[in-house]
Amino acid sequence: MNAGAIKRSEIKRLPKIDLHRHLDGDVKTEILFNLARKDKVHLPAKNSRELAEYFKNIKNTGLANLFREGFGLVTSLMQTPENLAITAYEEVRNLYNDNIIYAEIQFAPQYHTGESVYYKHRNGSQKNSYEEVIKSVWRGLRQGERDFGVKTNIIVDIGREAAPEIGIAVANAAIKCMKYNVVALGLATDEANFPPERHKQAFQLTFNTELKRSVHAGEFGNQLHKNIITSINDLKADRLGHARIVSQHEDLLKKIKENNIGIESCPESNIFTGLIKSRQEIGIKKLLDENVLVSINSDDPAMFGYTLTDTIYKLCKEETWLDIEGVRRLQINAAMSSFLKQDKKKALIKLINKGYNLDGA
Repeated sequence: MNAGAIKRSEIKRLPKIDLHRHLDGDVKTEILFNLARKDKVHLPAKNSRELAEYFKNIKNTGLANLFREGFGLVTSLMQTPENLAITAYEEVRNLYNDNIIYAEIQFAPQYHTGESVYYKHRNGSQKNSYEEVIKSVWRGLRQGERDFGVKTNIIVDIGREAAPEIGIAVANAAIKCMKYNVVALGLATDEANFPPERHKQAFQLTFNTELKRSVHAGEFGNQLHKNIITSINDLKADRLGHARIVSQHEDLLKKIKENNIGIESCPESNIFTGLIKSRQEIGIKKLLDENVLVSINSDDPAMFGYTLTDTIYKLCKEETWLDIEGVRRLQINAAMSSFLKQDKKKALIKLINKGYNLDGA
């Protein structure tokens, strides 16, 4: 099929995988409004429509304000086990509605304890442990899987501005909660001011476990190249979140191929945050030509105002070489670089090929 002829409706119909998707970045305004009403929390809006307008307005006030007033508001309503389970359940509904058949959902427990230092939250005298936060999300995802049939796993993130000892505590919680579908330790948020080596010790705790490692690197700041190298060498990253500069550096390409590292590309997110002006800057074609395990992901769909379908569709419109076979290959890459066991990966690949009317793996 001619790439320019790919319709959004066709992409939505096709089975998809999302490996880089933040739970607090995908809570719809009607869910937030319902949570606030249930908990009698004052919002800067009288209904979900006005709340959607609030988010639309703050998106135009700069990234720092979006994190403070946008994600800050969202996470302030995710401070109890009940609300965490509700938002996780609704996340599976969101996946189902976009025909996403498998996703790895990430969140940082430190923002949901009832007294998050970063967002200045308070939840009375209640203090949730990191383990309780993880279990609450797992309960919601598990119920969502039962109701919608979408398989999910969990990546437990460290918000990298946290002190190293907090990172260690989060890593220990992730290890203790592996039986609750935790498949990886992640590192997220402000890469520009908090480089990956800050949490090297936390990641070292996972080296002799079955946990994998996913690190946001090569997204923000002035030392993107160095952060990618550090993430691979010192944190032993199995996947890199964003890594938008890899195609521009032959040494990075070589290192990523040698270590079989997956790239969680988030082109629409990078456009939204102003980090790139064109999706072509990421060099998806070169990464595919080099047999890099690059996948296309949504990052924060509800917060930024798009879906994974939108992300892939807009990429196809700009990268006119990208046809349905190319989209399929990106989904196969996602399955191969997922943190599933090998037999589950093979089953997922079969589902993808079946959805694209192909046989075999």
